[in-house]
Amino acid sequence: MALVLRNVYQTFNYFFTEYKDPRVEHYPLLGSPWPIAVVIILYLKFVKDWGLRFMEHRKPFQLKTVMNVYNFIQIILNLYIGIAGGFNSYFAPDYSWSCESINQKDNPSRRKLIFITYLYFISKIIDLLDTVFFVLRKKYNQITFLHTYHHAGMVVATYIFTKFLAGSHATLLGLINSFVHVIMYFYYFLTSFKPELKHSLWWKKHITQVQLLQFTILMLHFGIPLLGGYCDFPKVLLFIGFTQNMFMFTLFADFYIKAYIKKK
Repeated sequence: MALVLRNVYQTFNYFFTEYKDPRVEHYPLLGSPWPIAVVIILYLKFVKDWGLRFMEHRKPFQLKTVMNVYNFIQIILNLYIGIAGGFNSYFAPDYSWSCESINQKDNPSRRKLIFITYLYFISKIIDLLDTVFFVLRKKYNQITFLHTYHHAGMVVATYIFTKFLAGSHATLLGLINSFVHVIMYFYYFLTSFKPELKHSLWWKKHITQVQLLQFTILMLHFGIPLLGGYCDFPKVLLFIGFTQNMFMFTLFADFYIKAYIKKK
């Protein structure tokens, strides 16, 4: 058993030493993976245990002002990530629309893209507050397994992406996802002033359509080079990107059909 653990540790240490991107080493939380592991553990512990015990004999907090500020910050942050990230990647002269391999180019636009990628990673940590607010407002029905899995998983995924794959073919996922979050947080911000919009199928229907469009674009983005075989981006990562977005498209399409087509 000790030998197995030793081999696992050596493999893990080799991977993090040989494949790390030196351009991101100076950013907080991108060195050792243990701080991120602690963040995830504390998040899950609060959501599943500490937070529930803290709120057991308390009335739900309103948090309207706090959430308005939070939603506004999320709108500005994601809008900046989407726009600045696009200009320093797909509109940069040395970036390929069809296939951007894993590389460690070092020029002004690429350094800016690395910083924006880091901001995207930080935004996923900030997103964990969504669930914290659910706990403090006693909206326990919204704390599903899928919700917590998605938020915790995105922190891990963006950590790996920023540390090893920054500026590569997977960049488009973060750019599109940021614009989708702008729309979502704008909707949340708007409904805080006009609660009647929460019952508007028009808003919810079009937000779901935007999400379906997001998954369609990303399926093509990962699927075409995977089938074409012309891209030196790792095939396993292209396959994971394609299947994950196909899975999410299937879930959202099923929801869309049941909520807006059959119901209508």
